[in-house]
Amino acid sequence: MLRAQYTGQTMSIPTGLTGLHESIRQSRYRDYIVTLPLIAFFLTLTVLSFVIDDPGTVGEFLSAGGMVAPFVILALLAYLGERSRWGRCFAILWLFGLLTGIVLISFLLILGPAGALSSDPDAVDAWVQSLPPATVATALFAPLCAGLVSLVGFSHRFRGLLARILPINPDSFVHTIALVTVLALILLPLVPLAATGNAPFLDADFQDVLGIGTEAPGSSVNLDTFTLIWTVIGSFFLVGLWVRRDMRGTLDRLGLVRPTLRQVLLALILGVVLVGIFQGVDYLLTEFFAASGITVTDETLVGNLFAASFTPLAAVVASISAGLGEELAIRGVIQPRFGLLLSALVFASLHAYQYAWDGVIGVLLAGLCFGLIRKYSNTSTSAICHGTYDLVLFALIMAGFTAI
Repeated sequence: MLRAQYTGQTMSIPTGLTGLHESIRQSRYRDYIVTLPLIAFFLTLTVLSFVIDDPGTVGEFLSAGGMVAPFVILALLAYLGERSRWGRCFAILWLFGLLTGIVLISFLLILGPAGALSSDPDAVDAWVQSLPPATVATALFAPLCAGLVSLVGFSHRFRGLLARILPINPDSFVHTIALVTVLALILLPLVPLAATGNAPFLDADFQDVLGIGTEAPGSSVNLDTFTLIWTVIGSFFLVGLWVRRDMRGTLDRLGLVRPTLRQVLLALILGVVLVGIFQGVDYLLTEFFAASGITVTDETLVGNLFAASFTPLAAVVASISAGLGEELAIRGVIQPRFGLLLSALVFASLHAYQYAWDGVIGVLLAGLCFGLIRKYSNTSTSAICHGTYDLVLFALIMAGFTAI
């Protein structure tokens, strides 16, 4: 700080980046100055992920970013909505747009994903007309009902009840938007599985259309790396980096710390132990559902989903990406605000696109274990445990000792 004489009095003149930061922090337009450029950036990323058709590195980078960007935009608009009426309106509109998109995806995944992706413009009409009316009705109303149920998060009474057991503020607009989003992420991904009895990505025709299972081993490295990068960036802004928190506060909110040697060793041991435990759990779940006449996860088809990760390097990258990325998004962003159970339900539900009910329940139980580790330690420790779990499982699969 420089000192200058003016009319006989000393005044402080801020200089450099420190002064600029202080001026922005104290400005009445601070939220706009911070969030609008970020919204513009992530909106551009979202658009580019749709319009640029590049099967190479650029396309994978944009695709990974485009999966995260809409949720970051929603969070930024919600933070604006705490103090701005127009920010509140745009946040609600953007939320409804997101929900509409997920409802539409669920609709297509129920009816038949392979037909929906046909290049013939008349194929979709012919395909829909060939289906029983009950199937079309289910595909239309089931996702719509799930989306409408998630809107209960807008009820102040409902939020007040949740506030008795969860650390949410029923009067917070940010918490309201977050609650609706969490409920939607729990309900909507389960709809295709509930309606058809099987995970959409375990449809053999769908896999053929997308070329799943034909990728070169190791080809997943770039996409997994980019997914991790964007998930980390997105998670920081989801909890209010530069908007409500500085970097230190953001790291604290996410539970990212430098783990102790004891925590690292414990995480590594638990990761290995959990693989053994869940091999038994998965076997019991599979036997139970098969005996009940309920479709179980097809090991060959689910193996196709991970075929591109079956090299040592790809397995390591995939394990780090899932371990850190999923833990940061689920246990770092969601769990501190919405608790162990709801965060585990989101974690399990998002896997309903690739596993049948036996697999989804197994993921739910694993998510509860990772959540307990997060609760009694930190996200860094749960991420190490999760990454170790995935890496050991990949190693066993590639060595031929077990299937997915």
